[in-house]
Amino acid sequence: MKKQIVNILATTGISLLLLSVVALSFHASCIYLETVFQAFGVNTITHLGIMCIKKIELKSIFTEMVLEITFIVCELLVFGRLFHWFTSLSFLLLSCMGVVIYIISLFLNLLQMKQEAKEINLLIKNRNKNQG
Repeated sequence: MKKQIVNILATTGISLLLLSVVALSFHASCIYLETVFQAFGVNTITHLGIMCIKKIELKSIFTEMVLEITFIVCELLVFGRLFHWFTSLSFLLLSCMGVVIYIISLFLNLLQMKQEAKEINLLIKNRNKNQG
C-alpha cells in the first residue's frame, strides 16, 4: 500500500511538471490550484485501474500495456470533459501527455525493480556468506 501511495504521488508530480512545461510552451502564466487536486484524483483512479488490469493476469505484456493505455486515454476523455480541460488543451495533446507519463512511470518502475533485485541478491549473498 505504501508503494502505491508513493507511486500515485510521484505520478501526480510528473503530471504537474509535464503540464507546466506544456503550459509554458503555450505561454500560459499559471496553473489553477484546483488542477493539482484534479491531477491527484485522476492519477489515483489511474493507479487503481491499472491495479485491476494487472489482476486480470493477461498472458501478453503487450496486450496489458495496450489495455492500460486505452484505460488512461478513456479516463482522460471523461475527466477532461468533467473538469473542462479541453478549453485549454486539445484531447490529442492531453492523450499524448497521458502516454508520456505512462512511459515515464514504466521506466521508473523498472529502475525500482532493478534496485530491489540488487538488494535481494546482496541479502542472499550475505546470507550464504554467513552460513558458509
